[in-house]
Order: sequence, then C-alpha cells, then structure tokens
Amino acid sequence: MSILDMGCGTGEHVRYFQSLGYRPKGIDSSSKMIEVAKKRYSHCKFDVSPMQSYQSGALLDCVVSLFGSFNYLLTNEEIDATLKLIEQNLKPAGLAILEVWNAEPLRAIKRKPISPVAQIKSQNATIQRNRGFRLVRADTSTMVEVNYIYQINTKEVRDKHVMRVFYLPEIEKMILRHKFEIMHVYSGFNESKFKNSAGRMILVLKKKSS
Repeated sequence: MSILDMGCGTGEHVRYFQSLGYRPKGIDSSSKMIEVAKKRYSHCKFDVSPMQSYQSGALLDCVVSLFGSFNYLLTNEEIDATLKLIEQNLKPAGLAILEVWNAEPLRAIKRKPISPVAQIKSQNATIQRNRGFRLVRADTSTMVEVNYIYQINTKEVRDKHVMRVFYLPEIEKMILRHKFEIMHVYSGFNESKFKNSAGRMILVLKKKSS
C-alpha cells in the first residue's frame, strides 16, 4: 500500500508506516524538518513541499495528515486546494485520514496558561516542554495561537504557532465539496465515537469512484 504523509514533520509516522511493510513518503513545507527526517530515517522517502501544491506523479492508496498538520492551513482557499490535491493524488476508492483539532472545547476554554506537558532526558540534557494557547479569532472561523517554551537544562527556547481549528459540520462541508465520502469520524485512533467535547477528530474519507 502506498501512503503519503502530508505535513510529516521529522518523519516519525513515515518510519512507522514503513516498519509495517507499507510504501510511505513524507512531505513537509519546512526544509529544516525534512532535513532532520532524512538524517533520522535515511531509509525512508521525504520531499519538501506544501500540502496544497504537491503532485505525487502516481496515484496513491492512502493520504494521511496527522497530529494537527492540517490545522496549519488557515484560509478557505488553502484548505480547498489541499483537499483538491488529496483527491487528485488518490486512486479511485483510495482513503484519506485527517487528524484535525476540534473547535468546540477550544472556544469554550478560550485560553490556557503555559504549563508543563512533557519532560525527557537525552544524553546530558533534560528537556521540558511547556504549552499554552489563546483564542485569537472566533467569528466565521476559529484560530488559536499555541505557545511553546522548551527548557533545555538552563536554556529556554520559545516557539509560536497560529492554527485554524474546526467544528465538525464546518470541516464536513469543506470535504463534501470534493469527491469524498466521509466513512467515519472518531475522537481517537482507538476508534472511539466522536464527541463534541473531544479535543480532536479523526476523519476517514474515501474517494468516490466516479
């Protein structure tokens, strides 16, 4: 099975899919991310490309966009172009899996102070990841600013991302403008039924044959 991972970051999912015997390829708009991915997983395939303009050259069995990569598409035009490219890159009856942040709980919370979410030790370094967010737009679309602080021993690195999040009916409407059938919507990869209070939604799409 051929799989394209759109917004693959440093390549962890591509490496995992390959370990299962699939034929994956990862793309990301960040050349730095792809450089890291190629160094970490030299046996895997990666390319630098935005989601909304990538052409695979051969029709694929499956396209995935995981871990909120789809949320970096901020405008309706970017989203529409990406869905069109997914449709064009898939074989008839091919599958697409989108992991997307859900707007419902984020609009309700509005702001979350930066707080620790993970800590790891690597060689002589202790790395603590802290995360918080605030709602920056809540009209016809929903945007959040996500702030990270990485504490690496005594050094501090700050990072900021603006992301668009979606209500389920909103993203469904965008998807159904293209040749897709929405087969399933889950709250997690354990196939739990989607709830409005869930932090994310996993949409499983099938390209229509005609």
